[in-house]
Amino acid sequence: MGQIVYDLTEAFVASTGKFPYYGIVRVAEEIACELYRIDPEVRFAIFSHAHDEFFEIHPKLDEKTGRVDLQIPQGVRISHHLRRKFYTENKLRDLLTPAAHALIRVVNRFRWNQAGLSLNSLDMNGKTLVSTGRPKHMVAALDALDRAGATYEFIPLLHDMFPLHEFPLKNRTAFSLNFIGDNGYVIEHASRIIAISEFTKSDIQSFSREGTLPPLPEIITVPLVQQCREGQEPPTQSIPDAPYILTVGTTLGRKNLEVVFEAMLLLEGRGKFVPHFVLAGALRKRVHHHMKMARFDRIRPYLHVVSDPHQADLVRLYRSAMALVLPSRLEGWGLPAGEALWCGTPSICSTAPVLYEVCGDLGLYFDPNQPDELAAIITRLHEDEAFAEDVRNRIEAAAPRLRTWSDVARDVKRVYEGS
Repeated sequence: MGQIVYDLTEAFVASTGKFPYYGIVRVAEEIACELYRIDPEVRFAIFSHAHDEFFEIHPKLDEKTGRVDLQIPQGVRISHHLRRKFYTENKLRDLLTPAAHALIRVVNRFRWNQAGLSLNSLDMNGKTLVSTGRPKHMVAALDALDRAGATYEFIPLLHDMFPLHEFPLKNRTAFSLNFIGDNGYVIEHASRIIAISEFTKSDIQSFSREGTLPPLPEIITVPLVQQCREGQEPPTQSIPDAPYILTVGTTLGRKNLEVVFEAMLLLEGRGKFVPHFVLAGALRKRVHHHMKMARFDRIRPYLHVVSDPHQADLVRLYRSAMALVLPSRLEGWGLPAGEALWCGTPSICSTAPVLYEVCGDLGLYFDPNQPDELAAIITRLHEDEAFAEDVRNRIEAAAPRLRTWSDVARDVKRVYEGS
């Protein structure tokens, strides 16, 4: 095993986007912070599309707060969207791509210099690269290392295979074909693979067996967390005074926000208690248009949007909620369900297989195609005080065995140590 280099490119890229702390970025950053605490030999780096090299960064521990500052450069608008690896034939694209890359490289270097970055490049020869971001960022770095003739070991963490479920084999889009190609490239370069759940592991194995993905090296499951860190920010968001259910980062389609609206309509139509409904996260245009449909006029007074809450407000929302609802048809893990449990709040989850890994016997489950079942759980939590108290008591009793980011980092360390 060579010296470990932990890849924080995902967080570097995300610092210029709308969602600088979304799910995958959060995983990458949280693991990095804990590895910094437990393994002083690990080095940390970001990949620069301006130079086709890794540059070292040096996290620091804030003695006042006890938190790790990863020292990731913020807001440097390096273009990372133009691919180097394509998985379909297109003669015109392939002809123009080298010139486009040359131009973008000049722009990227200008922006890098304009930001005043003074990082040292990191020789990756003989190193072990651990990457926990998205495959497309891994591919760009691996391709650059290969073109430079570097010798290295590679251990990626894979989060999910959603596009392979969402697009039929005969009707795959450029996005899904690129997703397949990127994951295949990552797998072919990997000495070992980390999967974030047993579901994701079995999914990867299934797509490999059918030939969509290449043959696999060893896959080790490192489950994610239930831990929800406390925020340090002052409150900025108001919380409903009335009982409410909460969703976090939920949208239409695979995330299945529709079923929550339908359950609320059923409750209202039957004269049952209707909780307020808080949607926390970035409100997509599709969701906004869906909420404005005339059929939801009856429940609109119960709907609340909390856009992009910071961590302290998110924790307040969890703790004050009647329940968290995670209605997804498919998840790689399901962070909000675990975070709600960490905050002592019931998690009402769909029967998506991985959510049983997240919540176990602490979760309340419903068929994601049956709003009736979700409505029944909400009604029981409201009307049956003994049931609601028992659920919360069981969550409280289970608190010592919930997983933390430190647990995840220690498991990742065991993977790259081969122990």
